[in-house]
Amino acid sequence: MAREVTLKALLEELAEQRNFDFRGYKKSTLERRFRRRMFQLNLGGYGEYGNYIRAHPNEVTDLLNTLLINVTEFFRDPPSWELLRHEVLPPLLKRLKPGHSFRAWSAGCASGEEAYSIAILLAEYFGTRIHDYDIKIYATDIDDEALNSARHGEYSQDGIHRVRTEWREKYFQGKDQRRVIREIRRLVIFGRSNLAQDAPISHVNLLACRNVLIYFDSDLQKQILGRLHYALEPGGILFLGKSESQLTNSQQFQRVNARWRIFQRITNASLPDERIETRQEEKEPVTQHRSLAAQELDGLRQQQQHLLETIRIGVLVMAANDIISQHNSSALALCGLPAANLAGRRLQDTDLFIRLPELGPHLQAARVSNELSHFPARIKIGADEKSIEVSIRPLLNGKGQRTGTLIYLDDQTVQEKLQTTVEELESTSEELQSANEELETTNEELHSLNQELETTNSELQQRSRELDEVTKHYGGTLSHLPTPLILANDDGTIAVWNKAAERFFGLEARAVVGLKLRQVPFTQELGSALRKRHQTAVRTQTPNVVRNVLVKANNFRGSVDVHLTPVAGIAIRGILITLDPFRTGKLAERAAERRSVLARGAIASAKRHGSPSRGHSGRRRRIQKTRKK
Repeated sequence: MAREVTLKALLEELAEQRNFDFRGYKKSTLERRFRRRMFQLNLGGYGEYGNYIRAHPNEVTDLLNTLLINVTEFFRDPPSWELLRHEVLPPLLKRLKPGHSFRAWSAGCASGEEAYSIAILLAEYFGTRIHDYDIKIYATDIDDEALNSARHGEYSQDGIHRVRTEWREKYFQGKDQRRVIREIRRLVIFGRSNLAQDAPISHVNLLACRNVLIYFDSDLQKQILGRLHYALEPGGILFLGKSESQLTNSQQFQRVNARWRIFQRITNASLPDERIETRQEEKEPVTQHRSLAAQELDGLRQQQQHLLETIRIGVLVMAANDIISQHNSSALALCGLPAANLAGRRLQDTDLFIRLPELGPHLQAARVSNELSHFPARIKIGADEKSIEVSIRPLLNGKGQRTGTLIYLDDQTVQEKLQTTVEELESTSEELQSANEELETTNEELHSLNQELETTNSELQQRSRELDEVTKHYGGTLSHLPTPLILANDDGTIAVWNKAAERFFGLEARAVVGLKLRQVPFTQELGSALRKRHQTAVRTQTPNVVRNVLVKANNFRGSVDVHLTPVAGIAIRGILITLDPFRTGKLAERAAERRSVLARGAIASAKRHGSPSRGHSGRRRRIQKTRKK
């Protein structure tokens, strides 16, 4: 699929290959939802998105969740439900006798709040007698995820805020999450159904289809309304959303309450008899009043023509043989016909019959049934297209014989555009409400997260204070140790240089801390031992000792043992280096000199006497003489 693929082509592919048919949805709504999903995936066009769908079959489910806005709640628009409870339902229910059935259908039920609302109203009406009746509430939707949630019947406290307090205690259980009680859940049957494709449920007494039709275009709306009419029993109630069609020109439904969009099914339209009053025959001779009758007839025709011209609706008056006797200019303008007089011409011979090919079969049906009929039609005039409502009314005499036909042509284009605009605004409002609810949820989550962060921050501050105390403790301890001590990090950087080290090497800590071991002016032997053994301790993480290292530093001249110990803790980490000197200062030098003298004297004595095996007394005297010297 190329990049220049249109939304229409993509919808065709989804419908034919994926059984995902949204072709009857409003184009503006689909474009917004598709663009939103493509933005989430960082895709630039419909062609690119089509390729993505083919590569990721599960994307169809994610797209469905984007297209469907499951915004609903218990008793949404409370005044409409109060009207349903007190004025609409009682006349339907009071005729029921024990054992009779009552069927309701919630079409487009989303997560089930609307279906459970109906169940609660029925439970309130029947009370303990509800088990004496066959109550079934069918709830359908095309969103499987929403249906699974609806079957569980569990909602948050905020989700049931419109439910009366006494009903919350009566029909819900639980604390934080409130679940519909089992007796109410058993009344509702959830199932998957597509209003645009699947057969409707039949023999329904109450049908709620709220805020669903606004997402479809006008043609699909009319098809679905026909299915809803079929689903309802004679006298059944249709309950629509407050921003949906008022069905003002419908011959299938009559309004019960226009404001809250409650309608009742019309089984057969009962139309008043249209009778043409015949003039009584004058008792006077016709020859004497012919001129006067002609004048009166011409006057009536002129009055009727003036009346027709003042009407916005297009009107054609035809005789029994379909000869046009009168018409107004609105009929010509509406159908894009030139300003010409059609009177005296047969309807089938005019351009109007060509531009409205649907007239033929409906006109024939009206001849057979002699009943008023309506049908929608579209007329294309140049680049524009008009939507009109055509009404055919047979004219009958007192004996029920057809004497002519009236045809009304009503322009629905403006009204349809206004209705489409209203429905789009309602759809946008639904989206905004959904986005607002998501933002509120996100805000609550952020608030909760903020509280957790504040708690964590307090704990970290407390631990930081404790760490400072530990650090001070360790620092003080290390600083006052009498043994020279150095702490070098794993990379050889000096982190600690205690007071004893300052005295030992004659270097202040501030001059040394931060330097590498190789940068400190140790003696060659000590520096080499420290660097080599430091790397060994870092690599093996085991202590090691360098014995008898000669050191000349400050006032120290002598040998030391160097201990290197890996340490890792809260306050310190690295290799701890301690120096263990054998002697310090001049005492060490004198001891070394004495050892040297003793050694030289012993060697000389051995040479003079020639034998090392003399008696103990002689050896003792020689050692004593040497010591005296």
